Amino acid sequence: MTVVPLDPASPASHAVGIDFDQTLVAHHDGWQDGRIYGAPVPGAIESLHALKRVRSVFIMTARPRRFHPAVAGWLREHSGLETLVDEDPERAYWQGDCLLVTNKKLGAAVYIDDRAIRFTGDWGSALTQVRHAIGLPAAPARHCC
Repeated sequence: MTVVPLDPASPASHAVGIDFDQTLVAHHDGWQDGRIYGAPVPGAIESLHALKRVRSVFIMTARPRRFHPAVAGWLREHSGLETLVDEDPERAYWQGDCLLVTNKKLGAAVYIDDRAIRFTGDWGSALTQVRHAIGLPAAPARHCC
């Protein structure tokens, strides 16, 4: 894994991005019309605090913006940390003291997400992992000529 040290010249190095659903909050009863419910994933709140002590942290969610205040409220209730709903359409980086809730993939030193495939420079390996993750059979071997 690439090490991304804190670098004053690199705004992306100042933050950690964390996915919300099934990474911070566990909900086992499906979408529920977007209702925010469920307990924290074990270890999530302690890890959130540990990361917050060393870097800025933003919370990413694919939920529509109308749900972002509820996500921020869940985070405040369970972590005790201050939150901010992202209202800046031009934001590319986060270097704040509170948790930012956003639907943007901002620049970050690292991302934590339950659905991620780590890209290591090998598209063959990445595509194999993606095919498996979306339930497709392995691609047949290609023969040249």
